[in-house]
Amino acid sequence: MRSEDQNNPWAVPPDLTLDNEELNAVDNLVNNEALGFDAPVNILLAGNSGDGKSTLANAMLGVDLAETGAGFPVTKGIRCYEYRDKPLTLFDTEGFEVLDAERTVGAVREVIESCRKNEDSKQHVHIVWLCISATSRRLQQVHIDLVRLCSELQIPVIVVVTKSYLKDDSSEAFLKVIGDSLPEADSIIPVLAKEMYFGKLHVAPFGLVQLLDATLSLIPTACQAALKFSQVADFNRKLEAATKVVNVTALASVGLSFPAAFVPGGHAALLVPLEMNMIRQINRALGINLEKQGQMAVAKGTLGIVMATVGGKLIFTETMKFIPFVGQITSTLVGGTIAGTVVKIFGTAYIAAVSEMVRAGTSPTAGSIIDAIASALSTHQHQVVSGATTLIEETIRKQKQ
Repeated sequence: MRSEDQNNPWAVPPDLTLDNEELNAVDNLVNNEALGFDAPVNILLAGNSGDGKSTLANAMLGVDLAETGAGFPVTKGIRCYEYRDKPLTLFDTEGFEVLDAERTVGAVREVIESCRKNEDSKQHVHIVWLCISATSRRLQQVHIDLVRLCSELQIPVIVVVTKSYLKDDSSEAFLKVIGDSLPEADSIIPVLAKEMYFGKLHVAPFGLVQLLDATLSLIPTACQAALKFSQVADFNRKLEAATKVVNVTALASVGLSFPAAFVPGGHAALLVPLEMNMIRQINRALGINLEKQGQMAVAKGTLGIVMATVGGKLIFTETMKFIPFVGQITSTLVGGTIAGTVVKIFGTAYIAAVSEMVRAGTSPTAGSIIDAIASALSTHQHQVVSGATTLIEETIRKQKQ
């Protein structure tokens, strides 16, 4: 069936257009199964001013407390920061030196207990990061009292020894003092959140992934997906989420109402809204900002490249290899299988293209993404298609059972 609009190759006959209900169902499935935000993660940052809280927040979570003016006071000495683009809440003690130890710890107690009054555990404080600067060599009473408070209230606390760029006897001795003085702490992790230069000597950041791992092991399971999504310290974890977005979308596509003769032809245009949703979710997982117009351009431009470079015939042939019982399943499932294969190919190539740009510190544009995908498909077309159909094979077998 050809499009009624001969001047628009992306126009789809009305009787074949995927309805919003189907698209929303796939989108919700991706949200629940791929991104999995059962609950936001709520972190209390404690420490003296100048001990590196803002630098840590920026390196670990991609937020800058110094520039975030939208924070609001929750009690004297503590501000709360919420983020529209992250399932994350930060409570920041504005500096222990502002208040005496008793009042500071009292303010932290007040926040933790106030949050606990809410029956919804999503609103509770889930963990405390206590920042102590390695360069200060100072362990204060307020540090000891705060860790004891967290132990009393059964709130996990990680002592983050910030600015740990020196590894000498004095530094090791200070870490031992911290360990001996704060036995209730769940973990003590030296961190250098931002690279440092001393003349020609360069000290690379370290400790952030260890802090992330320790935090994930201590917070409730329901909050772990939110932290993986919000963090910027470990790009591989973000890639895992993005890849899962593609897999869930591709598998869901198999069950949608695609015509059996899906490939080749203008039927590929049916995938534009589906792939736009997938691009949006991948971008969320990887922290990429791409306007809706750009998403549309990538979806349309890349579909044409998939069909031209990889070829509808190749997709069809590779897909059919995995369906020896094709005569025993519905024609709609055949069409959905081929559509799912195209979605998988597109998503895999999209992640490969944008991840390289993000790693290089480049902001992806629609044009650069399309060019990168075209290059990847041209070079690895058979490998990409075969890999995509392996995922679909399992779905078809389950449908037959």
